[in-house]
Amino acid sequence: MAKEIKETTATKGGNGGFVAILVVVAVIAVGVGALAAQDDGTERAVDTAAPAPGPAEASGTGAGRDVDPSDGHRSSDDAGAEEEVDIPPQVELASAPVKSERTVRIEPEVVDGVKVFTLNAEEVQWEFIPGKAVTAWGYNGQIPGPEFWVTEDDLVRVNVTNNLPVPTTIHWHGIAVPNEMDGVPGVTQDPIEPGGTFVYEFEAKPSGTFWYHSHFDSARQLDMGLSGAFVIKGADEPTYDKEFVQLLDEWIRLPEGRNGWEGVTHAGHNNAEYNWFTINGKSFPATPNMEVAEGDRVRVRIINAGYQAHPMHLHGKRMTVVAKDGAPLPQPYEADTVLVGSGERYDFEFVADDPGDWMFHCHILHHVTNDAVVEPGGLMNFVTYEGYDNAYQRNQQG
Repeated sequence: MAKEIKETTATKGGNGGFVAILVVVAVIAVGVGALAAQDDGTERAVDTAAPAPGPAEASGTGAGRDVDPSDGHRSSDDAGAEEEVDIPPQVELASAPVKSERTVRIEPEVVDGVKVFTLNAEEVQWEFIPGKAVTAWGYNGQIPGPEFWVTEDDLVRVNVTNNLPVPTTIHWHGIAVPNEMDGVPGVTQDPIEPGGTFVYEFEAKPSGTFWYHSHFDSARQLDMGLSGAFVIKGADEPTYDKEFVQLLDEWIRLPEGRNGWEGVTHAGHNNAEYNWFTINGKSFPATPNMEVAEGDRVRVRIINAGYQAHPMHLHGKRMTVVAKDGAPLPQPYEADTVLVGSGERYDFEFVADDPGDWMFHCHILHHVTNDAVVEPGGLMNFVTYEGYDNAYQRNQQG
């Protein structure tokens, strides 16, 4: 401040005495501001240093344990503001079930030619690996929500019931829905209140790999688990022997299994706070492998439902990338690593002609840990051939 005053007054001309007085006053003001009265009337120096970083920020690579809830999860009134702030609700542990199994695909009921699906947004405690669950909000009691698989031009109806303690909506990411079905609260619809329902109706188009997620308080609700895959098959798509969806996500799991978004009044996190990473809701070694048979033609659809980019790398075979964000590529290309940004989708295919167990994983290697320290974990599974053991596995068995 003293420097700023000196530079400003110096432009007034040669009034050196006036400048000197202002500089002295400014220096005294800074010194006085560095002292404060204690409750007992004595003086003490005020600590003007920035707060020390929490464990996750100090390491720069994650907490190395379940994240401390006091680290980076302060409400906006922690600094002493007296205004009341609505604290978001926490999952009721006594009533929310602990679940580890999911229904991969949801089958529709066909009514007058319309494919009708039902989704319930609800609280759940979801297991990443056995014994490690996190409080979450999911669809139909699972993380991620069930996959929709329909054919291009199908008429689709989705009956959504909100069993959460807060309002919500659903956005159909990448699908050409009518505007009133877009799921943006206050713009295309009222939010679905707790206990309420909403019916989404649209024609399934175009073909490709898409997904659905909450668009109400979306930074929180998406990170709490409200997402799922939506695949629209095209009439001119090649025939595949095996198809897999790999939905990627990251999580902040607090001690005792609480979610990092519970009780938080602001919508910001340090990326280092994410300490669990999942494929289809599971962390390695609980992630399901992509099991193929020799000779299979295989398509893999990667969806990034999280906030961080993930360079996904396949060992062994090169991937032939055939689609981006649901759109077929006019010129498919080969790669062994594909960087999938937040909200993006990449489809790749390969022919299973090299038997083995081939790792598929994120190449940000912090993302292949559990709780930021246990490796291997996180975003990892394998393309594994049915009935195949490699030489190392045979030696281990024998």
